[in-house]
Amino acid sequence: MPNLVHRPQLPTRRLVAALAVTLAVASVALPAAGSGGRKERVAALDEEYRTWLEEVEVLITQQELDAFLALERDYQRDAFVERFWRARDRQPATQRNEFKDRFYARLDEARGRFRDRADERFGVFLLHGEPASVFSTDCGAILWPLEIWDYPYLADGSAGVTIVFHQRFGGGPYRIWRPGEGYSGLVAVGGGTGLTTPDTSRSIFYGWLEENCAEVESVLLALLDTFRAAEREGAAGPIRATLPPEREDPEWLETFRAFSTDVEAGAEPLQASLEYAFAGRRQSRVGVTGRLQVPPEQAVAAELAGRAAFNFEVTGEVLRGEELFESFRYRFDVPVAVAGDSLAMVFERFLRPGTYRIVVRLEDLEGGGVFRDERKVDVPSVETAVAAGEAAEADEAPLVEGELTLLAEGSEGLRAGYARFTARVTTEPARVAFLLDGKQVMAKTRPPFSVELDLGSIPRLHEVRAIAYDEAGRILAADEVLINPGRHGFHVRLVEPDAGATLDGATRVRAEVATPDDSRVERVEIYLGEERVATLFQPPWTHTLALAAGEATFLRAAAYLEDGNSTEDLLLVNAGGYQEDLDVTLVEITAGVVGADGRPIRDLEAGAFRVLEDGREREILRFERLENLPIYAALLVDTSASMGESLEEVRQVALAFFRDTIESKDRAAVITFSEKPRLAAEFTNDLERVAAALAGIAPERSTALYDSILFGLYYFQGVKGQRALVILSDGEDRQSETTFEETLEYARAAGVTIYAVGVDLKKRTARRRLESLAEETGGRAFFISSIEELTPVTDTIEAELRSRYLLVFQPSTDGPRGFRVVEVVVDRPGAEVRTQRGYLP
Repeated sequence: MPNLVHRPQLPTRRLVAALAVTLAVASVALPAAGSGGRKERVAALDEEYRTWLEEVEVLITQQELDAFLALERDYQRDAFVERFWRARDRQPATQRNEFKDRFYARLDEARGRFRDRADERFGVFLLHGEPASVFSTDCGAILWPLEIWDYPYLADGSAGVTIVFHQRFGGGPYRIWRPGEGYSGLVAVGGGTGLTTPDTSRSIFYGWLEENCAEVESVLLALLDTFRAAEREGAAGPIRATLPPEREDPEWLETFRAFSTDVEAGAEPLQASLEYAFAGRRQSRVGVTGRLQVPPEQAVAAELAGRAAFNFEVTGEVLRGEELFESFRYRFDVPVAVAGDSLAMVFERFLRPGTYRIVVRLEDLEGGGVFRDERKVDVPSVETAVAAGEAAEADEAPLVEGELTLLAEGSEGLRAGYARFTARVTTEPARVAFLLDGKQVMAKTRPPFSVELDLGSIPRLHEVRAIAYDEAGRILAADEVLINPGRHGFHVRLVEPDAGATLDGATRVRAEVATPDDSRVERVEIYLGEERVATLFQPPWTHTLALAAGEATFLRAAAYLEDGNSTEDLLLVNAGGYQEDLDVTLVEITAGVVGADGRPIRDLEAGAFRVLEDGREREILRFERLENLPIYAALLVDTSASMGESLEEVRQVALAFFRDTIESKDRAAVITFSEKPRLAAEFTNDLERVAAALAGIAPERSTALYDSILFGLYYFQGVKGQRALVILSDGEDRQSETTFEETLEYARAAGVTIYAVGVDLKKRTARRRLESLAEETGGRAFFISSIEELTPVTDTIEAELRSRYLLVFQPSTDGPRGFRVVEVVVDRPGAEVRTQRGYLP
């Protein structure tokens, strides 16, 4: 009787394509002898690092292995291991690394279930966990023991595979069967029946199976389906199951290498000097300033489009004892025109008092020269550093923390109308000034330091700031709060120097960056006028540059997230009395253009567009096609009782929309609503999380459409990129607290494109209102009679999102304070422009 273990029933009609594999568990395993000395380098490592390499051999790529073996110091290896796991963390905003925890849990289980790592089931289990089903047989001792593992989906969400493992000679580790080996290796010699081993012919092997396994029909059918699938697809499919999973941060290794302070053999030496000073504080840390100086004749300037500049990169490591405390990296661009007699570059770190070893590497990016400095640095106490800073420059003495705290009463939720703000001050200032969005609206000279501010009729992002001054007009303390920042607020603000200040000589520029919880800042660039002078890759976002007295100029800070989103802030200095009259606000709008056939037009240039604000043409300062800008799409799904029969189809179409539209740089969210909105899935590119959110929807209660649209638009607050809210509903609003007029006004100001899909929506008023919301925001409204018509609609939405244009212009300074109408005209016969109808300044 055949030996049959079945848990659970193997789906014989869906054995996944591409069966036989070359197990890549071993493809990046520890190097063998002769592989460029890698085996010797592994043997030379301490035991903890050798053990780690054995543990992660199914994950680590060959490039990562080579990079790890090239490291010379243990603190660098420790940093590598930490970044290795972080690059694979799918939820970096959480304290736990779920990927790492899941991997080590599987590792513990695999060690208990399989005898040794040579068993190729070990590596597949580590990568993908428990298969959906395991089919075991030896067909009555005719075959060597087989295990067929079925995965409907791999760990990365891609299409699944079925893998055949066989145990030669009935003992030892299981290994994966490969089609190129032929079929004879699966057959037990003699098989207990006197048969000789068949050759590798497909027809002979199939006939042999039918003759010798026919007594257990389910076994025979499963085996035939398995091997036929293998022949159809070859090895391509299952190979995916043995490759290291794609990393969440595929460029982490290049970033890690960029922070290296090592100098390659034969590098040209660069003559430079480095001095350290201590001044200022941040909480319990001391400001450590490094000043690098290079003679101009030692460096080589780069010339591009008539611009000549020296380009340097500084990388550094701060060690405390034998551990890496932090790494840092800066890029400096020094225009030749302002270089002077010495090229000076300043970097700043904040360290607790104590003894450190600081390693600094300076490279001339054009000339190739390298300077390296490694020395012990004793960071003094906070009091000593503050005193040194006051002696050097009294105006830059640090503020005493906690002197002023700004409180916003009732700050939860969306805020509009009048709101009260109170500044709690522990000193005795001469006055406290209150600023709304950068403009002073009131100053109070005695307590209570409270003010009531008008935030407007609809919820918008506002910055409220309170500043305490002494009798001489010097700033004692300051604090600020953001109103309606949204969950994804991303902005940069130049906090030093003061706006409109008159400056001469060395000037410290400091930016503050606020980011969404699940995002990291990739870099901050500092500009003087149109010249980029520094690129900062980690906080503090500070830079010191030279300014000429009396020369009015812009300072600009541009911050970039790892997903490509960006934001910027501008500051005018040395402008005399003109600062109050200067408006540097820029308006960004996106526009889609379709031809007479309704298809998007993708090949337009900047000259084809004109922008009219309240009928007056404005100059287009920036133009960009948006194929590569991240898409943020939120699906607002009506789950009221009337949608009950359609929800299953909605799930399938919505999942297909997200699967086909959302790429690695994009994000999707799911918001469901009936009598109130609910965030079912936050912005993510994890299809499994979106699927889980859609699986959890159920029909219930009534419809609060306008409240839910307002919630959805507010959820986009702070998000940069192409933003689209896709509304799917079969009814009109029945119980919102928000009126349609209020919703429309907020939609006009939000800058989010609305695509409205009405399902079997009969009432004209409801249809007209959805059309108005879509048209006012540059989107479209679709009306379908059944869910079956939804797929072409989502295809159209995807095509339009991938073919839009970005237009940036500076608004008129004498325009109205209320809503301003924007019209975009394109020079293309028969073309139709879809864009927002206007904006609120």
